[in-house]
Amino acid sequence: MDREDKMGLVPYNFEPEYSVEEMNTNSVAEPTSQQAFPTLEEWCDCGKCQQMPSPEECVCCRHAEFVYPNLEDHQCITQIDSFDNLILNPDVLALSFIQLMMFKRQRGRAPDQLNSIQSRLVAYRQFVCLMLKGERLGKGNRVVIPSCVVRKISDAFLDEDGDYTGFKLAIDDVLDLFV
Repeated sequence: MDREDKMGLVPYNFEPEYSVEEMNTNSVAEPTSQQAFPTLEEWCDCGKCQQMPSPEECVCCRHAEFVYPNLEDHQCITQIDSFDNLILNPDVLALSFIQLMMFKRQRGRAPDQLNSIQSRLVAYRQFVCLMLKGERLGKGNRVVIPSCVVRKISDAFLDEDGDYTGFKLAIDDVLDLFV
């Protein structure tokens, strides 16, 4: 393919080039994933978190701005009285799933029993809704759910394959469209 675009520009035309000797002598040691990855002790203050697969997900409920006001006098957000009733109760999740279907204007009938993926999805949504008191985030605006909450929900609704999606930035969804 021709290196010039329609405007006559040549990409990377003015980029400096290194010789082989310069490349060998100026090699910078790249940080390993271990150096950039925080340890559980560095970021968890509630004692209920687990190590997460990416640094972005390493968030404790005691440091999440949208969660902290709801902690009251509890050590962890998973210990509040309403957590088990509103976030982990299968009947509440089934009703929330139906409401989500109606909100999204999806036709059809809800399943008699939610599978583990559906249960986790609705539980995460319930948690965010409870913490934000119904305030909508908006398209492309997401929050990282604290590790302790992810752990409790994942333990309640285990995946048979152990395959969990994890947090994705809104931009990741857009980039997935172009792959």
